[in-house]
Amino acid sequence: MEQEHKIDVKQALRVFDKATREGVKEGDGWHYRGLTVSTDFDGYTVFINSPKVKLTIFFHNKYTVDYQNAHDLQEFVDLLAKLDQD
Repeated sequence: MEQEHKIDVKQALRVFDKATREGVKEGDGWHYRGLTVSTDFDGYTVFINSPKVKLTIFFHNKYTVDYQNAHDLQEFVDLLAKLDQD
């Protein structure tokens, strides 16, 4: 979708790191303040999911983001920004 450029990959990776340190580890990854984060088997691909948005970050900071509407994406971007600042 046209708003994918809104994702700050470095910020998302900082939030991923915080979630793995401060979140609750469960079978499907770490749960942290509304997000579920995980990696693939080799750790090169990172998944950051909210109930409405799925962000996948690949090697070399390439990414895809799946969402239904711009409002959901904006909420996700705002959540990443808030968690990065906290």
